[in-house]
Amino acid sequence: MVIERAQNLVAVSDYDSGRLRYLNPAGRHLMGLADEAAVGARRAPEFFTDVGVVQAPEMEAALLERGLWDGRSEFRHFLTGEPIPVTVSIFVVEHTDDHRPAVIACIAQDLRTAQEHEQRLHTAMEAAAYRAREQQALAELSRLAVDGDLDDVLAGAADAAAALMGVNCAAVARAGDPGGVLRVLAYRGQPPAPQTFAADSQLGYAAAVNETIVCSDRYGENRFSTASMKTGGLRSGVCVPIGRAGSVWGVLTALSARPREYSDREVMFLRSVAAVLAAAVRRIEAEEALRYQSVHDVLTGLPNRALAHRRIDAALEAARGSEFRVAVLLVDLDGFKILNDRLGHAVGDDALIQWAERLESVVRPADTVARIGGDEFLIVCPEIASAEDAITVATRVTELQVGPGSGGRGLRFTASVGIALAGPDGTRESLIRRADAAMYQAKAAGSGYAVAP
Repeated sequence: MVIERAQNLVAVSDYDSGRLRYLNPAGRHLMGLADEAAVGARRAPEFFTDVGVVQAPEMEAALLERGLWDGRSEFRHFLTGEPIPVTVSIFVVEHTDDHRPAVIACIAQDLRTAQEHEQRLHTAMEAAAYRAREQQALAELSRLAVDGDLDDVLAGAADAAAALMGVNCAAVARAGDPGGVLRVLAYRGQPPAPQTFAADSQLGYAAAVNETIVCSDRYGENRFSTASMKTGGLRSGVCVPIGRAGSVWGVLTALSARPREYSDREVMFLRSVAAVLAAAVRRIEAEEALRYQSVHDVLTGLPNRALAHRRIDAALEAARGSEFRVAVLLVDLDGFKILNDRLGHAVGDDALIQWAERLESVVRPADTVARIGGDEFLIVCPEIASAEDAITVATRVTELQVGPGSGGRGLRFTASVGIALAGPDGTRESLIRRADAAMYQAKAAGSGYAVAP
């Protein structure tokens, strides 16, 4: 059964007469013999061309001495006469009483088919090696996407695209406003590295239509402008959008200096890289949102107490050994609870939002305005030259007015401000404590602001 299904020729014949006892189906097909009757009419020596006949003494000597001969030879197709290059193994399967060969077997492989098999095997091995490299690159990029920062993930994606695709360059570009230029965030390949891609380029087109765009040759391309490809000496490329919540975050591209067709596998690889990038972007943006929320007030968007404390510590550290000081202003709205109870929390919230906007409009660019409680705000003023500078800011705060609230209700109230300045050995705790005491002093006196001793 195994021999019947074998891909190679298998023959059995008498040694002395050359009469064929058996030839398997693959052998009959190879030699052009239609059936068993045709096989029976042939002798084994007739299989060989003149090349094989020349080898006959060598074969006979090997069979007599070792019972085996291996090598290359040449068969002749019985119908067409076409020579068939083969590798042959001939060996003795039965001996006579005087130990001479009686029955021999032959296994032959068509070298033409072998070359085809070898090529297919080589192609399969190349494909397997490519898949292995591809999977390794995606695995490494995925690990990076789990906890790496965005710059590292983008650089890894450009590296993977350039290496696996065998292109001249690869890039990740961030899409801005619709119809605007795309800013290059990562680039690998031949210099010079571009800083942007135009909106009418292949990348811009891919971002606009949110589809994978393949260009096998820029000559004849009419979907988008190929000016940037021409400038860079590039002829072809693939662009894959990087999605985010139904929109396009950016575009991953691989570009080549020669015209070429990009296989489905290559395009799928780029799409896989883009999918990893999209997941990394979602993760990083979610982390950034959580970090932002952890140090900002939900209602007003101002820094919260935790971030204000960090800013005070940083300002104190920067002031050590300099001629500058640090001021902290604690601001409390007078009568806000009464307004909140009378008009409702929605109106009160609207007032706080407006108040936060007003506060940010009267401080210096380097100052930090934070909401640290219901109607309590804190202003951090680094690099204060004198108490008068802090008083100037406090005066602007006490002169603020909040305009009409929701429903046109008038919102008019004052603020009390406590000012504390850090000495050479000042600490955050002492600054806040002294500013708080000064704020209550100002509230009790109705003076608007007070400066802590």
